[in-house]
Amino acid sequence: MFKFGVTTRITYAISYDEPRDSLAHDWGSFFKREFADNLWVAIPNLGEDVVHYFQSHSLNVLILTGGDSIGETPIRDKTEFALLDYALKNEIPVIAICRGMQLVHSYFGGEIKTGDEEFLSIHRAKQHNVITEEGNVVSLNSYHNNFIVENTIHESLSIIARCERDNSVEAFRRKGLIGMMWHPEREMKDFDWSINILKTFLQNK
Repeated sequence: MFKFGVTTRITYAISYDEPRDSLAHDWGSFFKREFADNLWVAIPNLGEDVVHYFQSHSLNVLILTGGDSIGETPIRDKTEFALLDYALKNEIPVIAICRGMQLVHSYFGGEIKTGDEEFLSIHRAKQHNVITEEGNVVSLNSYHNNFIVENTIHESLSIIARCERDNSVEAFRRKGLIGMMWHPEREMKDFDWSINILKTFLQNK
């Protein structure tokens, strides 16, 4: 049985100062539909102390979710870097989504930049075509402003998908880790293809 640990983004109350750890409702629907026989736990932003939380719940898959650019929420950055470091050192599979993929790239010393207007017109709240390593074209969602600088990708990470229009990196992987810039928990034309990628990764981790 998979026991997913799912990181949370930081949001704020409208009328007063109260930072909150939160997840979009999409995640609950996603797990109910695709992993109904498995467990999942939302992970609070605890900084480096989060590793004990992860261990105490006997979690065996780490999902680094989207939202919040790296550097905007220091406590989330510390939380997720600590979790990623622990997972990689203990061979716990990692699924890194959007910001999560950027965080993995940063962990390995890679550079991230904010896209220009043309980039944003392709990637911010859009559906667009992605070319897979096999040469297939799939239509996926996109919600990001930043891109991974390709020549700074660590040698252990293999590119497995690119945006059809601008050739930017959309996914990479290494043993025990897969990163994707789209959001598998949200609607998209080729949702089934995206789910199959995840389930295949978990079966072969």
